[in-house]
Amino acid sequence: MTVIVIFLLIIIAILGYDLWEDFLTWLGRIKIGRLTDSEWHDKTRKILLKWMLKGNPEVLINDNKKVNILKKINDYGKITSVTYWQDASLLKAANSMNENLESEVKNLAERFIPSADGEWKFLPKRIDSAMFCYELLSSKYIDPEKIKPAMGNSAYMLKVAAEKNGSIPYNETFPKYRLVDTVGMVCPFLIKYALVYNEKEYIDIAMKQIREYCKNGIDEKTKLPFHGFCDETFEPLGVCGWGRGCAWWAIGLVDSLRALLGAEGFNREKAELLKLSIEFLDTMKKYIHDDGTVDRIVVSFSIQDSSACAMLAYCYAYMADLLKNEEYKNLAEKMRHKLKLVTRRNGIVDFSQGDTHGIGFYSEKLCIVPAAQGFTIAADELLNNL
Repeated sequence: MTVIVIFLLIIIAILGYDLWEDFLTWLGRIKIGRLTDSEWHDKTRKILLKWMLKGNPEVLINDNKKVNILKKINDYGKITSVTYWQDASLLKAANSMNENLESEVKNLAERFIPSADGEWKFLPKRIDSAMFCYELLSSKYIDPEKIKPAMGNSAYMLKVAAEKNGSIPYNETFPKYRLVDTVGMVCPFLIKYALVYNEKEYIDIAMKQIREYCKNGIDEKTKLPFHGFCDETFEPLGVCGWGRGCAWWAIGLVDSLRALLGAEGFNREKAELLKLSIEFLDTMKKYIHDDGTVDRIVVSFSIQDSSACAMLAYCYAYMADLLKNEEYKNLAEKMRHKLKLVTRRNGIVDFSQGDTHGIGFYSEKLCIVPAAQGFTIAADELLNNL
């Protein structure tokens, strides 16, 4: 009898863990989207600063499994969450704000790169660390000379990968695969690094990555990116029009352009990136709903994804400012309004797609992703200054 009771308690605990997480999510979404504009502004920033100082919520690499307590036990000691591009997005928001956030930015940087030697605590092996590097080099609070050892190691790692493979793969496990994520994560950093430290060869690496993806990773009919392609067969990989993939492509183009515009010369590259940015943002217009929603798969009008919406809103807002383009501004404002409607009463932007487990394995979960918070604030700050 005792054994049966213990067995039943274990079953209840396993099932109850999932139910408890679902209950907390439901509770957090009560009265979602009802903040006034001033409340929304203040509370989204409060959450941002909290995460910068204390760490952001875990975003699982594979969140499609049920029986989460068993998954947590199975994953113990493994790398199961994403970090660098989430923290990079928080830095992007901080870099866009007028308030003095020196202590918060330096606190976040210090967690990864101690100021004592300017080197990584643990040398990153994931390419999304390049996005974090880009935002560090873009920050007015960070002296680039003091973090040069870390930046140099990250840039060199990407250079070696490009020389070894012809261009930069997402990871060395599948060296023949090129993913659209890579363009958004590494190209702006390579260009920024080249300009800050006067190592111009890195601009060539970034531009080659972008040109290669233009040639092999963009669908001829829709002009949208595939998730990836194989650089041997040139066959597309994953879906065409994955929402966040579209956002990664836009970020890669727009932030690379933004980095280059801060320097003299490079007129050919500037013109090329400007043309590609405008062409893609014009293409994306038809896939954004009238209310500003961006779907997880934009060609099928599926389910919303706040992270893709926020990243694209930032791109439209920046380009609206650069080009004085009212249509881009109106689109960004619609997307910002949509993001307000999916903001919890505590200021957290909700309903983002969880992280992607692999090509063709897209998260079915709508959850809290700190990148949505960061890009939402960055877009809002740009719009407020137009």
